[in-house]
Amino acid sequence: MYGIIDIGSNTMRLSCYRVVDKKLLPTFHKKSMAGLAGYVDEDNCLSKKGIKKVVDTLDDFKKIIMCIGLDRLYVTATASLRNVDNTEKIVKEIYDKTGIEVEIISGKKEAMYDFAGATYGTDFETGIVIDIGGGSTELVCFKDEKVESADSIPIGSLKAFSKYVEGLFPTEDEDEEIREHVRKELDKLQIGKQRLALGVGGTNRACLKLYNEYFDCSVDNTVMECDKIKELLNELRHGKKAGMARILKIVPDRIHTIIPGMIVLDTINDYCRCRKIQMAAGGVREGYMMEKVL
Repeated sequence: MYGIIDIGSNTMRLSCYRVVDKKLLPTFHKKSMAGLAGYVDEDNCLSKKGIKKVVDTLDDFKKIIMCIGLDRLYVTATASLRNVDNTEKIVKEIYDKTGIEVEIISGKKEAMYDFAGATYGTDFETGIVIDIGGGSTELVCFKDEKVESADSIPIGSLKAFSKYVEGLFPTEDEDEEIREHVRKELDKLQIGKQRLALGVGGTNRACLKLYNEYFDCSVDNTVMECDKIKELLNELRHGKKAGMARILKIVPDRIHTIIPGMIVLDTINDYCRCRKIQMAAGGVREGYMMEKVL
């Protein structure tokens, strides 16, 4: 059995897999809402409290791993450690205190892992993969099953909240500031119109849970229509107490990040003219593990 710990800007996740007939079979998953993007100081460094949060969470995961027993463990970090200025210091301190070596994944590599994990075992030939993390968003355009572009933009759900939102929910002005930031980043890329999107990551998963509850869909539903995402977003933002109650009931651990994350998603949908989003079964962790163990 193989395991991977993904140190993200919003969450840290431990996922374990078995390999059967050259296929990855998930066997165990554990998530911790670390919120590392909130520990980045004015000098763009992860603070001592942030580093301690990483170390403590890794120690907790190590206890679980000892009980499971793994053939190999991989530990990776994305925007959480990639986009700060004290990356080398953090990686050294993690190793000194836990004995764990952390691999920093570039934005482009993360996007490619997203594509591999999201499209594995599917028949999707053309579209865009959208992975909205806590500190960055990965976008992969593909046509005829081949990647045309793979990019990472430095804004995600938690970073949007931390940078632009003063209260719990964004005001109309803060909403527009987030959208303007995303549009400026998208203008730097070569992304055309994409009718179909494959959704990856925690923001998309949380959005799907809210979508299924609001529109009374089956819990097994994995498709979201983009115009309905906009309707849901408006309801959550303007419904005030009702919107807050719905989030607390469905995705309570994302009470402060889900709306900024959905604003990022809605802006990408508008920009790319997406009509619907199919939630992918896999993502960056699965893509990474496919490269390492298959």
